[in-house]
Amino acid sequence: MDQSFTFGTIVYLFVALLVIVALTRTVKIVPQSENWLVERIGKYNRTLGAGLHLIIPFFESISALHKISIQEVQLPTDRIAAITKDNVTISIKLAILYRIVDVSRTVYRIQNVKSAVETVVIGAIRNVIGQTDLDGVQTNRQHLAAVIEEQLQHVANEWGIKLTRVEIIEVDVDPATKEAMQIQLNAERMRRGSVTEAEGKKQALQLKADAELYTAQRVAEATRLRADAQAYALEVVSKAISAGGNSAVEFEIRKIQAAAVQELSKSSNSKIIMLPTDVLSSLTSTIARISDKF
Repeated sequence: MDQSFTFGTIVYLFVALLVIVALTRTVKIVPQSENWLVERIGKYNRTLGAGLHLIIPFFESISALHKISIQEVQLPTDRIAAITKDNVTISIKLAILYRIVDVSRTVYRIQNVKSAVETVVIGAIRNVIGQTDLDGVQTNRQHLAAVIEEQLQHVANEWGIKLTRVEIIEVDVDPATKEAMQIQLNAERMRRGSVTEAEGKKQALQLKADAELYTAQRVAEATRLRADAQAYALEVVSKAISAGGNSAVEFEIRKIQAAAVQELSKSSNSKIIMLPTDVLSSLTSTIARISDKF
């Protein structure tokens, strides 16, 4: 009795163990950041995404190597040596990020995807840099990064990965080239300074010439206005002479003489003013005519 009980207990325990093992091998919970590959009798069957899944125990299996992370991965930012189109040796640092989008391709088509991507990146960079001169590398980083990404994307699709970011973060040249660039930079600064100084002198001369021209124009305009005024005065006198005859002429002459006498009287050195006889006679006759009119 005790032996049968012991045997039955062992059978029950064995069956229970089989059930537990079967459940363990059947129920699979995949984390959010991973994809798992299911092989059925050694052949790829399907890919499991995040969540709860059931597989056929003993016929289907998931290897530890087939649990692949789908998070973004950044390649090491090591310096990559390259030679530009104008034979300048430079070193470049790139920031390259990628993530796996097709786990089956990544596992079954390439053994070490990170090492393979690094190798392809080096080849693509040297190919692109070899077709560009140094100035183009330094000024068109974004364009070069786009070209490198385009060349890498074809291989990335074959391996089931997607490039999420390709950016050139640093470009460095050899010491001899750097010294030559510094000399060129200093010469360019001196040239720009000379050009700026010459432009300043040119503008100063131009402004001075403009000022002199403006002054001459204003003087000419003033002269023209005075000439117009004198012409107008002569025209008025001419009309008066035509209308009044000799009396108008004599009146203008007397007015000029009277003004001259007035100016002489203003002088501080003039104590006694000797008037010419013709002036006195003219004034006397003028006063007499005025008296006759009244």
